[in-house]
Amino acid sequence: MKKLAVSILVLALFLVAAPVHAQDTSLSLRMNRDFGHAGFGNDIEGLFSLIAEGPANLQRVEFYIDAALIATDDETPFRVQFTTKDHAPGEHRIYAIGYPASGAPLHSNEITRTFLSAEESRGKIVQLLGPLLGIVFGLILLTTVVPALLIRKRPERGKYGLSGGAICPHCALPFPLKFFSFNMGAKKLDRCPHCGKWVMVRRASPAALAEAEARWAAQDTPSGAAPRRSHEDEQIDNSRYEN
Repeated sequence: MKKLAVSILVLALFLVAAPVHAQDTSLSLRMNRDFGHAGFGNDIEGLFSLIAEGPANLQRVEFYIDAALIATDDETPFRVQFTTKDHAPGEHRIYAIGYPASGAPLHSNEITRTFLSAEESRGKIVQLLGPLLGIVFGLILLTTVVPALLIRKRPERGKYGLSGGAICPHCALPFPLKFFSFNMGAKKLDRCPHCGKWVMVRRASPAALAEAEARWAAQDTPSGAAPRRSHEDEQIDNSRYEN
């Protein structure tokens, strides 16, 4: 019974130690982007680093792209750089071979990437950013230009709504800010209903709006216009001619 227990214990220790031993004698390879493009999928372009990690007795690592040796490093950390422009565009296999102080050479995992030319990389970026820019400009049109073209109602003095009022820097007249005006930091992009120009404005104070309303009222009242005569004055003038 005692021998059976010892055998089970030895077997358990072997099973636990076996993966650790395999892990200690393996060589792993990873790639980091230093500068350039690494988009969705396996497409890359630019400057990259290859880092190999292995057992403590690892003395030298050779780095390969396909069957070509691109660099050798005999000091830890085992790291080299490469640029995709030194290789033909297309799919490539990247791997490393490590040489420990004793034992057989170690082969790393393979990394498969598609190298792009500079022109192809720019095209990929345009394909990625084009739809995003289209969405941004579409939102600007929906929130500013389209409502301004559809809503041409002349504003009423003293009525500004929840968004408050602003003063046009061109015509100096007040107008209500639209709720869906496009925010540009502390200011909003809106269209003045008086002069029709697009302006960058901020919400005005009640005192500034009152002053602008006075200017608006003065513009609506023509200078030198004769005061309107009352109905009683007209009856008096008519009675003079009757006598």
